[in-house]
Amino acid sequence: MTIISAEQVGNRLNDWRIAIRKHDVHNASSMYKELKNMLHQMEENQEVLTYYSLLEGKYKLMLFDTRGEKLNGKTELDHPSKTNDLIEYYFYLYKALYASYKRDYTSAIGLFKIAEKKLQNIPDEMEVAEFHTKIANLYMLLRQSLISLHYIQNAIDIFKSHEGYERRLAVAFVIAATNFMDIGDYKKAENYYKKALNIAKSLNDHFLKSQLYHNISILYAETGDSQKCIHSLEKALSDDDYLSSCYFLHSMFMLIKELLYINKRTQALYYYDLVKQKHATEKNPIYTAKMNLLYHLYFTEDLTKKAQTCFNEISILKELKDVEGVRELSALAAKHFEELGSIQEAYLFLKEAYQIEHNTHYWRNSDEKNEVTDFYCNARRFWTNRVYQPDKPY
Repeated sequence: MTIISAEQVGNRLNDWRIAIRKHDVHNASSMYKELKNMLHQMEENQEVLTYYSLLEGKYKLMLFDTRGEKLNGKTELDHPSKTNDLIEYYFYLYKALYASYKRDYTSAIGLFKIAEKKLQNIPDEMEVAEFHTKIANLYMLLRQSLISLHYIQNAIDIFKSHEGYERRLAVAFVIAATNFMDIGDYKKAENYYKKALNIAKSLNDHFLKSQLYHNISILYAETGDSQKCIHSLEKALSDDDYLSSCYFLHSMFMLIKELLYINKRTQALYYYDLVKQKHATEKNPIYTAKMNLLYHLYFTEDLTKKAQTCFNEISILKELKDVEGVRELSALAAKHFEELGSIQEAYLFLKEAYQIEHNTHYWRNSDEKNEVTDFYCNARRFWTNRVYQPDKPY
């Protein structure tokens, strides 16, 4: 068997790193197969093997982000014994991304800060843009919009000045759009979403288009345009690859929720049954709880049973650390019970949602009375489920 030098494999790993960084799924997947074969023939070199392991983690996260492929197998990494600046940086970056995926945001922020220090020793502008995108995404998910916008604008400026990073630019536009939506600047948010969509169309990337249609549907839901929201979700669900990915559930959940909001119960029930069929072969405990809550909230007649079942599902979401799910569905249940005249139940769900908001410092208004008064006015903000969720780093 011919022995391949570690330098040769290392050079190919650098090519793979760039393909992953660009979200070039086709080339990155092709190189992955090639490199697995090369490693079997490579001379012994622990540093190259460590580099490969870290890139493999980034590659799998990229597939999760861009194609909704599940993260299977070993995902935790031990600190390598032999390192250089790049390996050290990638180690802490990957650990930060995985902590974010596991919803351990305190650890994620700490690991990002270590990675940021390591990044200072790497003279690579594109790595800076990549890092800024990822940390901006985390701050976006924590609703620290101004901090997130600071990082993502830096990334946008860099991506714009380099060819071949259109997909990364589209993702950066989504982060910017989401931040502007969260601070109430819907016009800027829509402009950024449309810029991202234009990139996806120019690349003829149908999966990316589906992701973006889902995200812009959130904006339409928040501004009260249910028809545009539903239309965008239907476009997202029109791609076969998207339908077979884990993102299918995100869009279906939001579609059912929006249909119920405008009282199209028959259509919502039809989609609910479709999701149940998919769940028969593919389990997802978070979305099982969310879908069950929606079903009982709108289709269970007995108010006592309805409330108890919904509280049970909220408890499951708490156990699964789905803070966003607890927040949005508690707000939804509060509003629904209020409309039914069940003020006590509405209060209990409102209290649940408010406590989540208060604990995560979501509210920008320091007047607690105004927070409670404004809660129902802002409830639809929580009736969303982004493709780029805390458990979906990219």
